[in-house]
Amino acid sequence: MKRYIRYISAMSLVLLLLFTSCKKFLAGDVNINPNRASNVSLNTLLPAVLESTSSNHYQVGTRTSIFAQQLAAYTSGPFDDDQNRNVRMATAFQELYQNALSNLDYLVDKATTDNAPHYAGIGKILQTINLGMATDVWGSVPFSEAFEGTANLYPGYDDQQAVYPLLQKNLDEAIALLQQPPGTIRPRNDDLIYQGSALKWIKTANVLKARLAMHLTKKGAAAAANQALGFFANAYANNTEDMQLIYNDRNLNPWHRNVSVLLKSGNFRVAPSVKFVDAMNGTIYPGLVDPRLPFLMFKAPANPWRGMQNGAGTGSLVDLTDATYYTKPSSPMIMVSYAEQKFLEAEARFLANGGSVTSTGSTDEAYNAYIGGITAHMDKVGVAAGDKSAYLGNALVAVTPAGLTLELIMKEKFIATYLHPETWVDVRRYDYNANIYKGMALPLGQDPAMNGQFIRRVMYPLDEINRNPKASAAEKKLTDKVWWDQ
Repeated sequence: MKRYIRYISAMSLVLLLLFTSCKKFLAGDVNINPNRASNVSLNTLLPAVLESTSSNHYQVGTRTSIFAQQLAAYTSGPFDDDQNRNVRMATAFQELYQNALSNLDYLVDKATTDNAPHYAGIGKILQTINLGMATDVWGSVPFSEAFEGTANLYPGYDDQQAVYPLLQKNLDEAIALLQQPPGTIRPRNDDLIYQGSALKWIKTANVLKARLAMHLTKKGAAAAANQALGFFANAYANNTEDMQLIYNDRNLNPWHRNVSVLLKSGNFRVAPSVKFVDAMNGTIYPGLVDPRLPFLMFKAPANPWRGMQNGAGTGSLVDLTDATYYTKPSSPMIMVSYAEQKFLEAEARFLANGGSVTSTGSTDEAYNAYIGGITAHMDKVGVAAGDKSAYLGNALVAVTPAGLTLELIMKEKFIATYLHPETWVDVRRYDYNANIYKGMALPLGQDPAMNGQFIRRVMYPLDEINRNPKASAAEKKLTDKVWWDQ
C-alpha cells in the first residue's frame, strides 16, 4: 500500500493522511473514509517515500539528462524540452512535492513524536535529496512555508541561497539522529535501501554533504573543495554501499517502464545523444573506445555507435532498450554512488591543489580517486576485467598524476552519472564549457527566445503560477542562472 497526499492550493492543503494503492486522494474532512486508516505507521510510510524518491530521480533525470546532453528527445518524446521551449517539468514538480516532500514532512514529525530517531534521520536525508533536486532545477522553491495546511494556502518561495544551508543542516541533524539509539521502533525490512543500517545511511549523508559542498565551486573553488574533502573519511568504502532501489519483474524500474517498454510499441521518447556517444565511441577521443558502450545503450550489430543530435528529433542508431544496464525491469535506480563519490573526491583534490579548467597535473591522491571512479563504475555495470584493464591502460586514460586535467575527471564523471540529475548540475557549474565537455553544442532548432544561450533553470508549472501569486513573482527565465551558478 502506498500513501499519497494531493498537492493542491499551491501544494499546502495537506490536512490529513489517507492512503491507497496507486491512487491519489484529496486530504480533508470531505474525503475521509472511516474504513481507511487516518494515522499511517512509520514502517508503512517509509517504503512509499523511498520509492517516490527513487521515482523522482527518473522524473527529474529524464529532462535534465537532455539538458546535459546525455540524451536527446525524439519528435514523439519531450521534444519541446530538448529545443528549450517553455520548459516547466510539471510532473516532476508535482511528484517531488506531492509524493515525496509532503509525506516526508509528516514522516519526520511522526518519527519525532514516536521517539523513532532513525526514521527521522532517514526522513531528513530523503528530504534533502528531494528538496535538493527541486532547488537545483527551479532555483527558488517552497519549503519553509510549504506544509502549513490551511494556515497558509500561498506559501512563499525560499531563495536558493537560503535553501542550501538548510540542506547541510538537515544532513547534520540526520547524522546526529542516526547516531542515537533507535528508540521505540527501528527501520528493518521496510527500509528498502539499507534494511535499517544506520551506519550506511550516515555514510550516504556524508557523500551528500560532499556533493552539496562541490555544488558551490563558483562561490569559491578551493573553499568548496576543502569542505568536501572533510566528508570522505566517513563515506562509502565500495559499490556495495550505494544508495539504490532495486526493482524486480513486478515492480518495474521507472526507466524501463517509461522508456524501454514504450520503445517496443514504437513510442519513441529519448535516446543517447550524439555528444554522449561520441565521447565514448572514439570520435572525440580517437583511439579510445569505451567498453561501457554496450552496457549503456543498444545498437543493431551492423550499425555504428551513433547518437542523436539534441533538437533533431531523429537520426539515432542507439536506444535505451531493456537490454541495457539502467533500463532493465529489475535495474537499480542509483541515487548516490561510490563512483560519484570518487569523482567528487578527484575534483575536490584537483581544485584544492590549485587546479583550474586550463591547468594540468595534480596530486597522487587526486589521480587515484579519478582511476577509482572509473573502476567503480565499470565494476558496477559489469565490464569484463580484461576490457577494464585495457581501458585503464590506454594512454588517454592512464595519464599519470602529472597529466591529470579537470576535463578528464569531468568527462569520466559524465559517463558514470549517466541519467542522473547531478550531471546537469556539473555541466552548469562548468558553463557548458566545450573544453571540459567536448562536443557540447546548442540544440538544433533551439527556441529563438533563448537568444543562443544554454538552458540554466526550469520555469514553474503553469498550475503553480495560476494557484499561487508568489510563484509568479519568483519566476525566472530559462537562461537565468540559479544562485550557485552565478
